[in-house]
Amino acid sequence: MEPAARFAELIGRPTDPAPLDVLASLLGAAFEPATDIDRTLAGLDEVAASCGATFESVLGTLFGSGRFAGNSADYGDPRNSYLHRVLQRGLGIPISLSVVAIEVGRRVGVPIRGVGLPGHFMVVCDGVYADPFHGGRTCTADSLESEWRRVTGAPGRLDPQLTRPVPARAIVLRMLNNLKNTFVAMDDPIALRTLARLRGAFPELVHERAEHARWLRHWN
Repeated sequence: MEPAARFAELIGRPTDPAPLDVLASLLGAAFEPATDIDRTLAGLDEVAASCGATFESVLGTLFGSGRFAGNSADYGDPRNSYLHRVLQRGLGIPISLSVVAIEVGRRVGVPIRGVGLPGHFMVVCDGVYADPFHGGRTCTADSLESEWRRVTGAPGRLDPQLTRPVPARAIVLRMLNNLKNTFVAMDDPIALRTLARLRGAFPELVHERAEHARWLRHWN
């Protein structure tokens, strides 16, 4: 089954949610169909093999070492959202780097979760928050709001509910939100066609159908 169709099938399951690594791998492969999904998953295994079974080891090995870094020079590059490209290039954006941390953590028995803050994405483990985009810098729950303000420049208060971990489905949807912003701005008909297929798999995005149809007309 092609990556986009497989992604849609997994997202459409009412129960038995697919693991984050599989969904993120399929997402990237949908835009670059020659991608070997098994090789992407094996790449995560290889990274995990060099990490110890602690949050500090995962952060240090992945981000403190510079093995993976935030692509601040070309933040809008779509490859920053493709898991296989992040693994190949060592560059990503906050959410894709967080996916690497979450899945490496899972492989070594460290319960790392994603946290979708407004305008930024971080990870948390046992009450310690970390920022993969900025070298894995850590903070406590008490200092999270000030750290968030520093990184985003946001003047408001941080809703405590938004500091809670989010499930895999919400993470991949947010990755697709980022790609939507990118590809709509680029007006790339091939990418928008794929994006319509992936976003169309989410029942909660039924209100986007007219927009997706416009993208497909553009393709035709």
